[in-house]
Amino acid sequence: MGHMATSRSFYDVLGIAQDASPDAVRKAYKRKILQTHPDKLPPNVSDYQRQKAEALFRDVRTAFDVLSDPAKRKVYNNGLNYLRGQAYHDELQNKLAREREEWSRQAAQRHAERMQAMKSDTRASQYARQEQVRARNESQQRYQERMKQAEEKYRQEVRILEEQLRASREEMRQSRQAMQQVPPSTTQTFVEADEMLRELRVLNPEWEARRQAALRRRAERMNSQDSI
Repeated sequence: MGHMATSRSFYDVLGIAQDASPDAVRKAYKRKILQTHPDKLPPNVSDYQRQKAEALFRDVRTAFDVLSDPAKRKVYNNGLNYLRGQAYHDELQNKLAREREEWSRQAAQRHAERMQAMKSDTRASQYARQEQVRARNESQQRYQERMKQAEEKYRQEVRILEEQLRASREEMRQSRQAMQQVPPSTTQTFVEADEMLRELRVLNPEWEARRQAALRRRAERMNSQDSI
């Protein structure tokens, strides 16, 4: 999908692109398995470093087990694309909410400034009132022009974000369909799509953390709006 920088995936473990050929997968595996083998560690290495090296070595073997099998790789790619789309979708929704909140804040600030200016006008002396009326009319005209430009810019940004959200929803829908269209004959050769998604979330905890944070912020905004 290409919307966002990927977190650690099986492709990252082997150091290859997602569209790498089967031959490229085999070559990358041979190279990584030699680089990460725990036997290459010096004798005086700490337990923590040894455990870390062993975990990386297991990741390399697991990555090859999945990516070297066409059926497993197809399910893994579908899950990977789905999680990326989900994270991107949440980011778009939060960005749209931030744009709206910022617009509301600026509108309130502009209103407060206008009210303050009007109060200042009422305190002005009768001698200067005529000049102030003229200046106020000019200021009001400039203000309306700025408001019109700002509102147009805001509407354009919102239209772009809403279009991106619609595209994101469609991509997520297609990803779900792809995950559900696994031929029955392959169910014995690889883990189910739900299990693969759980493994992806374990390997990429920052995705799940980002998604949960986005849901919390969305719930807080809804609660705040209900309390007004």
